[in-house]
Amino acid sequence: MMKEKMTVREIVTVAIMMALFYAISFVIGMGTVAIPVLYLYGTAGIEMFLGSIFYLVAANRINKHGLLFVWVMIYALITAVMGYMFMVPYFVAVAVVSELVMIGKDTYRNPIRNMIGWSTYGIGMVMGIGVPCWIAWESYQKQALASGFTDTTMKLQYDMVSSPELMLVGVVITVILSALGIFISQKILKKHFEKAGVLN
Repeated sequence: MMKEKMTVREIVTVAIMMALFYAISFVIGMGTVAIPVLYLYGTAGIEMFLGSIFYLVAANRINKHGLLFVWVMIYALITAVMGYMFMVPYFVAVAVVSELVMIGKDTYRNPIRNMIGWSTYGIGMVMGIGVPCWIAWESYQKQALASGFTDTTMKLQYDMVSSPELMLVGVVITVILSALGIFISQKILKKHFEKAGVLN
């Protein structure tokens, strides 16, 4: 049976895993921004693939509902701090949906359910590319260009979100990489972390 409250040790574990995930996400974002196609279609998937190990450590360690909700909400706060306040309601919705797909007992220790939850979050990330274009394109464009985006990136982003087929390509790439990340990370956990007592 799951405890109702997280212990201090569990909170620290989650905080560390989230910090590592968002640190690597920042590095990936900075590294891919110079290649517009990779930035738009691959960044979310690469982040989910490489970051899945941190998520799984936290998920298996605490096995409590609310983890994915908090995980996504941290990103919503980061987005707000970066000046994109209008994205917060969208990521609140992503956080709710991501947590809803994890309803059930011991789902945070179930590889398939983790694959579904993590992929749902990934879909929310790549679909988020379209939100500023759909609701605040002019102001977003000015802010993005000021922060270092190129005209090429902006054009590719607009073309992507204007085409259901191109958005689907981004979603499919992200889901594949998210699921593959969980699959490989689960094997790593079984082989190394459990034996080392990290998840006990």
